[in-house]
Amino acid sequence: MATLATFQPATPAMIVGHGSGDEPLPLELGEPFALLGGDRLGPDGIPFLVMHEHQPEFLAWVRERCAAMLVAERPWFGGGTLILGGVPGAGRTHAARWLARVAGVPHAVVNLTDPIIAANLAASGEVGEAIGASSVTIAMATARCANPIVTVLGADRVGEDVLAGLNAMLDPARCRRWREDRLGVDVDLGEVTWVLQRDLQRGVPSWVAPEADAVALRPIPGGKDHVLALSICLEAMGDLGVDPRSGACSWERISARLSRYSYSSVKSLYADMVNALRECLRPTDSRSDPEPF
Repeated sequence: MATLATFQPATPAMIVGHGSGDEPLPLELGEPFALLGGDRLGPDGIPFLVMHEHQPEFLAWVRERCAAMLVAERPWFGGGTLILGGVPGAGRTHAARWLARVAGVPHAVVNLTDPIIAANLAASGEVGEAIGASSVTIAMATARCANPIVTVLGADRVGEDVLAGLNAMLDPARCRRWREDRLGVDVDLGEVTWVLQRDLQRGVPSWVAPEADAVALRPIPGGKDHVLALSICLEAMGDLGVDPRSGACSWERISARLSRYSYSSVKSLYADMVNALRECLRPTDSRSDPEPF
């Protein structure tokens, strides 16, 4: 008697690219791209793995977005638009990047203060070839994923002409057929999660993203033995190609090689974490290992 294979639910997908002719679209944008994260939407998935207990407001937003996707029977991660504030060094980029890693979707960065990008937006009134093909669309095409998480820098520091271009990407009435000038196709950005960074002293005009949620991150906790340090350690391991399950770098060894006991910014902790991991990976390192705590 034949044995039936275990049932595997299909991964939802959508076509993100739309052209005017019958020719194949560049970057295979005319093929279905996956909508990812649906297998991790429950309380023991994305909200648990995002490891941001030190940022309860951000963690609550993640839980709410996961619950909303489940209620709407949309089995993938979608966060809409979030305006993420906080003091400098609070870890806004890390929060977005780590959320993307946990959800299993790509993370891209759009820097509106780049002079080339700003000039393009100001001239066209839309986000044209300067950033579309090099960030959001490329991230989607590379990972074949239709719901990336995109960090937007500088939305609190640029003029209205540049913000008008950003609004074209965020507006629900236009984002489903956003024109990718460089490739000559329309791209569906409707499932992208946008994270607009802002400082506490600056704001993002409400007309840019009128339906956005808003969260302000708290300063990072003191010391180095906390969940934030662990999430940064895992992020750095991923960037360096280190398998956390290999046992090559224990937390005791890594922690002993961090140059400081406490950090004022996630960026400085990440840089020190990378150096500590590299020291642990040196072939001769075992000869001079400090005693475990």
